[in-house]
Amino acid sequence: MAALSSPGIGSGLDIGGIISKLMTVEQRPLVALGTHTVELQTQLSAYGSLKGAVSTFRDAVTQLSDLSKFKVYAATSSDKTIVDATASSTAARGTYNLLVNRIAENHRMAANTTFANIDTTTIGTAGDNMTITVGTTAFKVGIGGKNLAAVRDAINQAKDNAGVTASILKDNAGYHLSLSANKTGSANALSVVYSGTDPFAFSTLNADRDASGGFTPADLDASVKLEGKFNITSSSNSLTDTIGGVTLTLKAAGTVTINVDRDTAAVSTSVSNLAKAYSDLIGTMTKMRGDVLKSDSPVLLNLETQLRAVLNNPSSAASSFANVFELGISTQKNGALAVDAKVLTSAITSDFDGVANLFADPSRGIAKHLRDLADSFLATGGPLDGRTQGLGTALKQAADKKAQLQVRLQQIQARYTKQFNAMDALVASLNRSGSLLQQQLGVISSATTNALNSSNRIV
Repeated sequence: MAALSSPGIGSGLDIGGIISKLMTVEQRPLVALGTHTVELQTQLSAYGSLKGAVSTFRDAVTQLSDLSKFKVYAATSSDKTIVDATASSTAARGTYNLLVNRIAENHRMAANTTFANIDTTTIGTAGDNMTITVGTTAFKVGIGGKNLAAVRDAINQAKDNAGVTASILKDNAGYHLSLSANKTGSANALSVVYSGTDPFAFSTLNADRDASGGFTPADLDASVKLEGKFNITSSSNSLTDTIGGVTLTLKAAGTVTINVDRDTAAVSTSVSNLAKAYSDLIGTMTKMRGDVLKSDSPVLLNLETQLRAVLNNPSSAASSFANVFELGISTQKNGALAVDAKVLTSAITSDFDGVANLFADPSRGIAKHLRDLADSFLATGGPLDGRTQGLGTALKQAADKKAQLQVRLQQIQARYTKQFNAMDALVASLNRSGSLLQQQLGVISSATTNALNSSNRIV
C-alpha cells in the first residue's frame, strides 16, 4: 500500500511532532559538539590575545635589551626661538656656544616693470620665452603673447620647474611679477634670461647681509660661529654636522648655548614601559587562568614563573645593581610591577652605566633574558604556538565530526519518517477494514431482525 501523502491522517497521530521530539533527543550530541566548538574558538581567541600581550611585552623589553638603546641623548637650547636642537645616539655629552649671525633666506625677485592689469595686456610676441635657473638647474617657460596671470601660471605649472614659485604683487602703480626660490641659500639662487627683449626687469629683494657692498648669492646663506672660533655657512637652516650627532635648526639671529647630555627621561620612560607591559602580561595570564583558559592553568602558571624568576634571581651582569628592585621597581600583590619614579631617576643619574648593564649586558642583562624568554614563548613550536596548533586541530576534528553527525541525523530522520508513515498507512488500512466489517455486521444484524419479525407475524 502506498504511503499516505499527509502523515498522521490515517492514524490521527501528530507524527510530525513525534519525529521532531525524537530528533531533539537524537541531536543532543550535535548540540554538545557545538558547545564544545564555541569553547575551543574562545580558547583560540584567548591565545591570540595572549600572543599579542607577549609581543607588546617583547617590544618594550627590546628597548632596553641592547646597550646601544641606552645611547640616548638630549640636546637642549638656551633659546629655542633662536636655535632648536635634537640629538641622536651618536652625540657626545658637552656644552657648545653658538652665535647665529644670520639665517638662510629664500632668494626673492620682483619685476620693476609695471602692468596695468593681469589678464588683458599681452607680453612680448609669440615665441618669446624666459629661462629661469635655480641654483644650477634651468627650465624654460614660454611668455610671448601671454598676459601676466598666464605667465605666472606657466611658471608654476611647468613640469620641469626646478624649485621656484611665481606670484603677482600689486602696489599703487600697478602689478608686478615676483619670483621666490622654494628652498633657501645660495645653492638655490635665481637668475633669469630671455630669448628676446627683457619684459620684466627683475631686481633682487634680498639685502646685502655680509657687508660686501652689494647683494650676492652668498647673502642668502646662513652664517654661524661656533665657540667664537669656527665659521659655518650653509644654504640650509638645518645644520646636521656642525656638532656631531646633533641637528641644529636655525630660526633667528642671536646667541645660544647648546647642552648635550644623556636623556635620562627617555631611559626612565623605557623602564616604566617595560614595567607596564610586564604588568599587563601577568594580568592577562592571571585572568585567563581563572576563566577562559582555566584548563590550561598549569601551562600559563609555568610561563609566569619563568618571567618572575628572571626578575627575582640576582643578576650576574657587570652592574652595581643586583636586580631591578634596587631601581625603585616593586612587585604588587597581584603580581604587577610598580615604579618609584624618583628612585629610578636617582639610580639612572648616579650610575647610568650600572643601569644600562643591568638591563642590557650582552650575555647576562635582565632585559636580554626577558626578551629571549618572550621569543621562546612566541617561537614556532613554543608553548603558545603549540597550544594554538592543538586548538586548531581540535576545531578541524570538531568540524569533521559535525558533518558526520549531520549526515547521520538526516538518515535517522528519514528512517523515523519511513517507519511512522508505514504505521500510519497500516492503521489507516485497519481502520478501513474495521469500517467494512461493521457495515457487514450491520447488514447481517438487520437481516436477522427482519427474519425474526417475519416469523412472529406467521404465528
